[in-house]
Amino acid sequence: MDRAELGKIIKSARLAKKMTQSEVVGSFITRNMLSQIESGVAVPSIKTLEYLSKKLDISIQMLSAQQKGGEVSAPTGYECITAAKEHYKGGRFEEAMQFLKPFLSDTSEFFDEACAIYTMSALSYASKSDVDKQTACGYAREALLYSEKGFYACREWKVEAICLIEKLS
Repeated sequence: MDRAELGKIIKSARLAKKMTQSEVVGSFITRNMLSQIESGVAVPSIKTLEYLSKKLDISIQMLSAQQKGGEVSAPTGYECITAAKEHYKGGRFEEAMQFLKPFLSDTSEFFDEACAIYTMSALSYASKSDVDKQTACGYAREALLYSEKGFYACREWKVEAICLIEKLS
């Protein structure tokens, strides 16, 4: 993963938590530095990655990596699937889905697991009472799509998604 991809992950996590750059940085780093990290101009130190991981409530595995010449190696698929499961168990469904998006192609070796966890996360997020109906319906439609894919395709998830879509429409 290059600097730009790392920056996109950090920015996505920040936006998912509905935080401004100033709210994230506190007194640890400057807002300008976070802006440079998010845009891929700067490479954060491991200490900064640890801080951002805690502040944004995302797995350090998603952010930590060996930095070599400005490049950041991506977490393994196994690390992403494991992190997604932990986020799902912790009720952080949107974050779980972020980890899984790169694996939702049927060419991914983690496609089956990603579809199952993504479906469960999307259904759980869509069912939350504090999510607006349009957003919830979108997630329910995604759950419907992925409920039918992969080795762990599940009819019960499909039915749950359809019922949720009807309820929200």
